[in-house]
Amino acid sequence: MTIRANLSWVVADLAVGGDLSYDPARAAAQFADILASGVTHIVDMRSEANDAARWSGSGVEYKWLGTDDRAGHTVDPGLFDAGVRFARTARRSGGKVLAHCHMGVNRGPSMGFAILLDRGHGAVEAFELIRAARPQAFIAYAEDALLAHGARHVAKGGHARTCRRELKLLRAHVAETMTPSKVGFIQRAMRQHRLDDLRAPV
Repeated sequence: MTIRANLSWVVADLAVGGDLSYDPARAAAQFADILASGVTHIVDMRSEANDAARWSGSGVEYKWLGTDDRAGHTVDPGLFDAGVRFARTARRSGGKVLAHCHMGVNRGPSMGFAILLDRGHGAVEAFELIRAARPQAFIAYAEDALLAHGARHVAKGGHARTCRRELKLLRAHVAETMTPSKVGFIQRAMRQHRLDDLRAPV
């Protein structure tokens, strides 16, 4: 049986997900699966780990943009800017991007959201594209990504009201669609992921 990597394809050239398993054999299978999927560029959002050595020599370009994931945390706009630039380079070369964190719930999907915004998707559309591909994604830093996108837009001569409108739409959409049952599903997925971590060999 194929051991699938912990990723979900949002569009043909952009995936979001979690990291490799702590189990060496499973991680090796997932590593091979990522390569076979055609991923050419990885944006790693974890502050707690760095896989640069693992991906060195694989042919995959790896970008570490480590940030935390805790209640009340905000992601620095510079990290979103760097990730977006990296994704632009990948797209120009016909590559495929994987944006990931540990569980694939918040940080990685939020970077995927930022990349979609940069490609011209509206905030609600981008949010739903990720949620449709990866139902366990909460995308907690979507607002941070949108504000970073808005700042880039204004720096290029755009209007701040565009970002304010998108932010208002996003907040209303999240309030309407992230029902208690959906949040409960995400919380159960996170608990299961933590249990899997605890069971992994040391």
